[in-house]
Amino acid sequence: MPKGVANPSTGSRARPPAPAPVGISTKRGTIGRSGTAAVNYLNVDMTKMPAKAYHYDVKIMPERPKKFYRQAFDQFRTNQLGGAIAAFDGRASCYSVDKLKTNSKDPEVTVIDKQGRTLHYTVEIKETGDLEVDLNSLKSYMTTRIFDKPMRAMQCLEVVMSAPCHQKAVRSGRSFFKTSNPGERKELDGGYEALVGLYQSLVLGDRPFLNVDISHKSFPIAMPVIEYLERFVLKEKINSSKSLEKCGHIAESFLKGLDVIYTPPKAFASASRVYKVNGLSHKPGSSQEFALDGKMTTVAEYFKSRNYRLQFPRLPCLHRKDDATQVANMIKFAATSTNVRKGKIMHLMKYFEHNNDPSISRFGIKIAADFIMVSTRTLNPPQVEYHGKTFCQARNGSWSMGNMQFLETKPKAHKWAILYFNTGMALYNKVSVFEKLVLAQSESMNIKLEARASIEGYKNKLELDNWFGVLKSKNCDLAFVIFPNAENTYDYIKQRTELHHGLLTQCIKQTTFDQRLTSQTIANILLKVNSKLNGINHKLQDNPLLKSLKNAMYLGADVTHPSPDQREIPSVVGVAASHDPYGASYNMQYRLQRSALEEIKDMESITMEHLRVYRQYRKTYPEHILYYRDGVSDGQFPKIKDEELRGINAACAKLGIKPKICCLIVVKRHHTRFFPSGEPSQYNKFNNVDPGTVVDRTIVHPNEMQFFMVSHQSIQGTAKPTRYNVIENTGHLDIDLLQQLTYNLCHMFPRCNRSVSYPAPAYLAHLVAARGRVYLTGTTRFLDLKREYETRQIVPAFMKTNPMYFV
Repeated sequence: MPKGVANPSTGSRARPPAPAPVGISTKRGTIGRSGTAAVNYLNVDMTKMPAKAYHYDVKIMPERPKKFYRQAFDQFRTNQLGGAIAAFDGRASCYSVDKLKTNSKDPEVTVIDKQGRTLHYTVEIKETGDLEVDLNSLKSYMTTRIFDKPMRAMQCLEVVMSAPCHQKAVRSGRSFFKTSNPGERKELDGGYEALVGLYQSLVLGDRPFLNVDISHKSFPIAMPVIEYLERFVLKEKINSSKSLEKCGHIAESFLKGLDVIYTPPKAFASASRVYKVNGLSHKPGSSQEFALDGKMTTVAEYFKSRNYRLQFPRLPCLHRKDDATQVANMIKFAATSTNVRKGKIMHLMKYFEHNNDPSISRFGIKIAADFIMVSTRTLNPPQVEYHGKTFCQARNGSWSMGNMQFLETKPKAHKWAILYFNTGMALYNKVSVFEKLVLAQSESMNIKLEARASIEGYKNKLELDNWFGVLKSKNCDLAFVIFPNAENTYDYIKQRTELHHGLLTQCIKQTTFDQRLTSQTIANILLKVNSKLNGINHKLQDNPLLKSLKNAMYLGADVTHPSPDQREIPSVVGVAASHDPYGASYNMQYRLQRSALEEIKDMESITMEHLRVYRQYRKTYPEHILYYRDGVSDGQFPKIKDEELRGINAACAKLGIKPKICCLIVVKRHHTRFFPSGEPSQYNKFNNVDPGTVVDRTIVHPNEMQFFMVSHQSIQGTAKPTRYNVIENTGHLDIDLLQQLTYNLCHMFPRCNRSVSYPAPAYLAHLVAARGRVYLTGTTRFLDLKREYETRQIVPAFMKTNPMYFV
């Protein structure tokens, strides 16, 4: 027995084997065309896995640098634990199937860094308060609800199965990125390269699987700083007289935050050191001063005093964000067919050799070599109905209106205007052409506009705001605003028109106006305009399966959060609700709440307002509320039930109604992908499954109403299915009904004639939250959120007349 392993006789007895998994108790869908597809899940053989593992706290001092923690722990494991196998998470925990000794007499270890320096650490381990991890729970969870995931066992195996990856790759998030082999580098411009990484995560279906996928991320190319300046900033060779006077900001934006290895001149007899760049000095090395022994000296003078002359004295002395070109190049690189994607995943799995890792072997785990196969069903796409009972069939996730007209438009001729950023007569002439294009296209689509628009130019924001006031006083129904690509101009327009004037606007970027002013562009814009004018673009042909939902309100909700470095800015709640028979017309409510808070605190008052509007339009309250909640992780499901569904029920109780409530959580943050057989073709460039493909077996929890659906045709790369979890269903709606309804609602997003990747209510809620975020632009301090919200109320009459102004 290894000296670091405790005697097993002193531990508690292993639990008896878990009962065999129960059969599927939740009804699964039946409609649609049957098929099969591979899924990027690998079987995990746990038959030889012990019943329990032990969890230890690990304390390593000093706290920095943390990047050598793994080396330090490995030295400790070898020296003090007799080579006992323990999987370390790189921070503060380790797991072992053997009980480890915790009374180490000599906890100090040494690590040699790349520069040859010796670093000293002390490593201590101690038993956690809950020492034993029940690994058998991974064989018995099928009998419980999804809310009761065996989290400790999953966390343990996540650490174990990532062990081989840490030794061979760079970790970022939950992915492990392999450095490029010679000749394989994919450069993105600006000094960055794209690396392909392996994402892996233990997931629970009717049994545990390892979900494996690829990730793409940009990394700075390792090169001398001078070479970077020559290749990407100055684009010419640097000599002693060269400066960065006109382009220093480009270099600074790249270098800021990066680690740079500084190698002193040989005469200094010092080792290389790694520094994090905070920025560039305002002055070059020849004149940049610093204090040395109480006196000021320049950087050049300092090096000269040590018998070294700066090669480039006019360069500054030693903050990053991908630009648009890098993002475009990355998307192009990452957008591959399912066949290529699978090849990349399998290449990385062979590289990491999981089954040869000591930790994985010691835990008795074996990972399969190929994807699992699952049963699929492909739902029939709905017929799309337009004006005059004309129909068209959605095919491959899209359809064409052809000569058809919008289902419903307002009968009156709308008074309208065009406001443009005035740069001269030539632009005015182009605006006149735009006016004619809009009139012609709107007539063909049955939107009624007055024969002439009021065309006005503006030169600054103040003039623009004055025109908003003038147009509102003249009862203008719609203003097209062509705006320059200046920072926050769009946000300014929406704040002034919606919070102050109550004027409906359709914004068009100057670049779009200059470069893409085609009849198709105008038609796409008019999709939004008709919805904003309270019209209905289309509806879907009645489906007998959905006849029980004739009096249903479709509710969507999302919460957007500020970035981690902006926690003083609030989170924004967006909720959209339908108020028509077709799920085509929506109204909105937004709220501000504490930063990073996911559950919606004001759901009761939000629902009250939506029910009021529903009754105003439908003359009755809904019999069903179908709530699509976006942006929630599995661990937050109970809070959604406790907080948000309670708020919806409370609002209904106040009104004396008892609608049946069904809540579907919309989950997009996952790495599940479907891989059909066959090869890419001209009709299916990336070899994706067909829109309408549903999977509700094998990879879902056996006792939960849950399904994956690909409802869209991916324009670039492998399609990502959306996962739906039904966490409330008081009306006992059938799974076939819910799947068909969900697919149908993906065809009701008013901005395009395509089926989108998740239902319109949730999509629109995202737009609502985004609009609420726009209202915050220009403010950096939020002391009283209630007061801040009250000062950003949408003009009531405007909101009543144009409830879908936000699309």
